[in-house]
Amino acid sequence: MIQTDPQPNPEDDLAFIRRLMEGAREAEVDHSGHLILWGFLQATAAILAYLVRQGAFDVSISAIWAVAVGIGFAGSWLLARRLKKSAPVNSLVNRVLAAIWVGCGLSLTLVGFLGAGPGSLPSAVTPGAKSVIIGCAFFASAPLFNRTAYWALAAAWWIVGSALLVRPSLGSNFVFVCAPILFMLMPGLVLRARRRTTPRLHVTA
Repeated sequence: MIQTDPQPNPEDDLAFIRRLMEGAREAEVDHSGHLILWGFLQATAAILAYLVRQGAFDVSISAIWAVAVGIGFAGSWLLARRLKKSAPVNSLVNRVLAAIWVGCGLSLTLVGFLGAGPGSLPSAVTPGAKSVIIGCAFFASAPLFNRTAYWALAAAWWIVGSALLVRPSLGSNFVFVCAPILFMLMPGLVLRARRRTTPRLHVTA
């Protein structure tokens, strides 16, 4: 006698879809912490480096970025540990996001320390290269949330990066002070605020 698989229950499918939506939305809100952290650190490090280049004080620019990157990776690790107990349906979204943004962070670190640090990559070109990399991370993250905002942020980073690569100057470093504030820190704060205003889905299997 041939055994046939039981027909799927539409109610179970609907419950799974709702849990998936809940997981993606929670991942988006949880991801806001990383955006706030890295937006703040990048803007702070960029403005300190800009002031050093203007002769305001004498500190190693590499040391400034090393401290910022160290704090950033440590902070992201702590955030990831705190969010590790997410719902199982959300775990895949979190793993993909982690892969995207860890790759982005490592790429930025390599560009900064192996390119701009030794001087093989001109300091005026570095902000444009970093902006393009960040744009790729937002673009890769956008399908996970299916939100227009992430596509728009990717486009904004690419536009800024393209402009800085086409017309590199010492002012490019100042532009990179504003970009993390406008396109990382502020969106992160908006997503964080939505935690308080968006109702949660309560699903029973």
